[in-house]
Amino acid sequence: MAVKFIVLSKGTELFHFPMEKLVYIEAQGNYSEIVTLDGRRALVAMQLGQIEDALNSQIGDDCGIIRLGRGLIINCQYVYKIDIAKQALYMSDCAGFWKELSASRTVLMQLKTLMERNEKD
Repeated sequence: MAVKFIVLSKGTELFHFPMEKLVYIEAQGNYSEIVTLDGRRALVAMQLGQIEDALNSQIGDDCGIIRLGRGLIINCQYVYKIDIAKQALYMSDCAGFWKELSASRTVLMQLKTLMERNEKD
């Protein structure tokens, strides 16, 4: 299977990276911060909605990359733990990458339900 790449282009910048290396993208006002598996962080002058549209047009809906609320896009393959009580989402590759993110209880409950349903399929 060929590696799918994500291309995000804005102004004089272009970001090009393998889809499976994307861990999450977090909104930062009118910018978004892309975080990849090797811990690299890139600030892109695009709002999360623009990135979501670009991802959907490039890799489609059924790729495990989903939007959580207003502030996050995540790659579900790196979800390690969902803690609804603490409003925390832990992302890890179980080899070295580890990040705790904050999300609302509602969003985390929806993600938990989605992941449980996908596991049964």
